[in-house]
Amino acid sequence: MGTETANRESVRLPTFLELGFSALKREVVDKGICSLCGTCVAFCDKIVIEAGESKTAELPEFVEGYDTVCGLCYTFCPRTLLPLAELERRILGKENADEDVLGVYRSCYALRSKRADISGQDGGAVTSLFAYALEAGLIDGAVITVSDDHWKPMTKVATSYETLKEGAGTKYTLYPSVVGVKDAMENGCNAIGFVGLPCQIQGLRKVQTVEQPYEVGREKIKLLIGLFCMENFKEELLAFVNKKVPLEQMQKVDIKGKELQVYDKDGKVHAIPLDDIKEYIGDGCSVCGDYTAELADISVGSVGSDGGWSTVFVRTEQGEAVVKGAIENGYVEVAEIADKGLGLIRRLGTRKRKNTQTNE
Repeated sequence: MGTETANRESVRLPTFLELGFSALKREVVDKGICSLCGTCVAFCDKIVIEAGESKTAELPEFVEGYDTVCGLCYTFCPRTLLPLAELERRILGKENADEDVLGVYRSCYALRSKRADISGQDGGAVTSLFAYALEAGLIDGAVITVSDDHWKPMTKVATSYETLKEGAGTKYTLYPSVVGVKDAMENGCNAIGFVGLPCQIQGLRKVQTVEQPYEVGREKIKLLIGLFCMENFKEELLAFVNKKVPLEQMQKVDIKGKELQVYDKDGKVHAIPLDDIKEYIGDGCSVCGDYTAELADISVGSVGSDGGWSTVFVRTEQGEAVVKGAIENGYVEVAEIADKGLGLIRRLGTRKRKNTQTNE
C-alpha cells in the first residue's frame, strides 16, 4: 500500500482484482447495470464519461489504446464484487446480521436547519451538516451536486458557506458525481466531504477500504453523507417533464407517495404519476437493494419525518461527531421520529430489496 495509510483496516478481496476496463465493460457496462456513479472515472485518467448537449452524461469509455489491466476500475466499481458484511464490520463496527433494511446505525433523528438562509429539499439538513463540518475544520471541501437552469446536474466543490448553499435541493437524474472527489483533490482539498446516492457511497467505501497497491488519495475522503434512494432517472426524464412544465420555470422537484411533484416558480405543484416515468428509471438501479445508503457516515432522506424535516441515520463515529456538533452549535435542531415513520422507511426499503431480487 506504499506510503499511503487508511483510517481503517483494508477489506481483503480474494485476490487483488487485476482486471482491466474490458472486464468492467463486459460485466457491468454491457450488461446494463452501470449506475453511472463515476467512481471509475474519478480514479483513472484513461476512462471518461462525456457530457454533451443532448445528454447529461454517457456511459464510461476507455480512451487509451492499451488497457493496462491495473485493476482499479474493476475493483472500485460497486457493481462488481461488494463484500457488504466485511465493509460493515470495518466501517460501521458491526455486521448487519439480521439484514435490517435500515442498516446499522447508532441513532436516528428528524432534523432540520436552524439557518434562515438555507432552504434545502426537506429542511436543509445536508447543507447545514456540511456547513458545520466546514466551519469546524472537519472537512475543507464538500462535493455537492448542483444544476444549471435546465436542471442538468453537475458537481461543484464547495469550500465556503456561500458556495455550499448553491447545492441545496435534490436532483433526480443520473450523474457521475464521484468525479467531484477527483476535482476536490486536484483543487488541493485534504479533507473531503461528499453527498451522494447509495451506489456512489458504495464505490467510495471500496476506494477507502479495499486492499490494493496504488496511492489514490483515499485518506483525504473524510465524510460521506448518503441519500435515501428508491431509484434514479435517465436524462430523458427532463425532456418529458419539460412538456408539462418548462424546465426554466421549475423551482423544485420532489417524490411524494406515487407522484413526481414539480413545483414551478409561481408555487404551483404539477403532479406526474410515477407509473408514467417508469421507462426513464436508470438501468443500473435494477440491481441495487440499498434504500437508506447503509454504508454512509450519515444517511438522509425525507421519508419518515414531517414536512420540512429530514430523517437522519447516524452510522459512524465520524457521523456522530458531525451531527452532535451541528446540534450543539446551532446549525440544526432535532426531534424524535415516530414508529410510524420508521415503519414507512422499512416498507420502502423492503420493497426495493424485493424488486432487486426479482431482477437478479
